[in-house]
Amino acid sequence: MNTTARRAAAALALIGTGLAATACSSGADEDTLTVCTNVPFEPFEFQEDGEYVGFDIDLMNLLGEQLDKTVKIVEIDFSSIESGSALNAGTCDIAAAGLSITEEREAAMGMSEAYYRADQALVAADGGDVASLDNLSGVQVAVQSGTTGESYAESVSEQYGFEVRAFDNMGDIQSALTTGSVAASIADLATWKTMIAKTEGLAVIQTIETEEHYGFAVQKDDTELLDEVNTMLSTAFEDGTYAEIYEKWIGEPYTEEPAE
Repeated sequence: MNTTARRAAAALALIGTGLAATACSSGADEDTLTVCTNVPFEPFEFQEDGEYVGFDIDLMNLLGEQLDKTVKIVEIDFSSIESGSALNAGTCDIAAAGLSITEEREAAMGMSEAYYRADQALVAADGGDVASLDNLSGVQVAVQSGTTGESYAESVSEQYGFEVRAFDNMGDIQSALTTGSVAASIADLATWKTMIAKTEGLAVIQTIETEEHYGFAVQKDDTELLDEVNTMLSTAFEDGTYAEIYEKWIGEPYTEEPAE
C-alpha cells in the first residue's frame, strides 16, 4: 500500500465507548495498529471533516507505514490513557494524546523518547479581569482531568486562591470559558494557542514554563513496539520528516530536537 493510500486508510476511526474500545483490543487484528487518543486536543489530535488529524496522528501514520499496518483511532477518556489502564487492558496498542512524560506514567507504561517540548498556559477572556495568576483569587479555573495542567493548577491553587474545576476534554473547557462559567483555564500552551486562533474573545494571558516533554505510550512490557516507536522518531528527526510535521501543525520552523 502506498503512502497516500495508507494515510487514507488511517482515517478509519472508532469513536469509543468502553465496549467499542474493547472490541478493538490489542492483538485482535495483526494488520491494524490501534491508537488511543482523546479529542479535541489541537493541533495534536482532533477531527476535521470527519477524520482524525494532527501532529500526533501524522506521527502515528509514520509508525503504521513502518510496521506495514493500518492505523485505527480509538477515542477514549484521557484519564484511562494517562493512567495506563487502557493500554494495559489491551484496549489499544499505543497511546498518542499529547502525553507528558512523568515518573508516574513511566512506572505504569512504556514511554517513548521525547518528541515535543511543552509548557502550560493561563487562558482567560481577552481584555478581562484576569491579567496573571495573581488575579485568580476566588474564581474557578478549568483544567483537563488527569493532565499535568491539572497537577500544576492544584499545586498552586492555594497560593493564588482559586478553585480547580476539572473537565473531560479541551472542547468542554473552551465552551466553559466562552460562556463565562469559569474565569480562566490552565492547560498546554500549544493546544490553547491553536484553539484560541479559532475562538473569538480568548487570549493566552501568561505562559507557564513547566518544560514538559511529550511521549507516546505502550503497554508496560511491550518493548518490541516501544523500540519501533523510538526508531520511527529517530528516523523522522534525521530525515527531516519531523521538521515538516512540526511546521505543518505548530506553524513555525522546527529548530532543535526536544531534550529530556
